[in-house]
Amino acid sequence: MSVKKIRRDEAANTLRTLPPDKAFHFYREIGQPLGVTAKNLGEFAMVVKGIDPSSAKFHVERGDFEGWFRMLGDKSLTDQVATLRGKNISPEELRAKLSSAVKLRVDQLQKTAESRQ
Repeated sequence: MSVKKIRRDEAANTLRTLPPDKAFHFYREIGQPLGVTAKNLGEFAMVVKGIDPSSAKFHVERGDFEGWFRMLGDKSLTDQVATLRGKNISPEELRAKLSSAVKLRVDQLQKTAESRQ
């Protein structure tokens, strides 16, 4: 899959820290918050690897992560996560794939944001 070249300012914008009302709030299921939030993609990458795997499955199947990544302006990550929905894989494997994709994307965005384009 080819990744569209992203500009330094776009990368920095995608990595920005959001106010609490725009943060991602993790749930186990509807009405069952985990009490864990992420205010930026870097926090998300750190938090998602340790969340309850059923939470990862819940949010992937609902498209919640896609919506949040779209709001951050990251079409590439949105598209990657969309491919995980509907897959017949365990919640643990789903969380691992999600964690890996987000961590890789954060690393790419940080390199771009820090570059001297």
